[in-house]
Amino acid sequence: MSLHILRISLLIHILSAMLWIGGMLFFALIVAPFLQTISNPHERSNIYHTVGKKFRLWGWVAISLLLITGWLNIYLMGVPLTAIFNPAFYNSSFGMALGVKLSMVFLIVITSFLHDFIYGPKAGSEQRYSIIARWFGRVNLLIALVIVFLAVSLRLGGL
Repeated sequence: MSLHILRISLLIHILSAMLWIGGMLFFALIVAPFLQTISNPHERSNIYHTVGKKFRLWGWVAISLLLITGWLNIYLMGVPLTAIFNPAFYNSSFGMALGVKLSMVFLIVITSFLHDFIYGPKAGSEQRYSIIARWFGRVNLLIALVIVFLAVSLRLGGL
């Protein structure tokens, strides 16, 4: 029974990561370059804001599912919650990879919140907010790719 739940949880986890990271890549590689072809800065800002707001909903659905299934996966793979809070756990290759991944997840949730709810909505009003939001977006994508690397490392036994 728990193997079936783990299989479903892993599937939801991977699909959620695909949605979130794929969306960030689509934004960076397709939407942003396209918007540079629009000469009217007000129109460009409106489109960016509208697309960003629509993606934000699905991005946070994905983040929520990743957090829920991530903890469920840890539990179903036999890692007791007490191990997460035991410094000795992080002496193993698996523990080290999981610890770094959990730290990166914590960091990306904070930076995503700042990007999506603090700086992103203000990006159209002031240039400095636009620059900060752009950098948070880039940093989030980089952190997400590091998390994927760590996830692969975990499946192979650790770092």
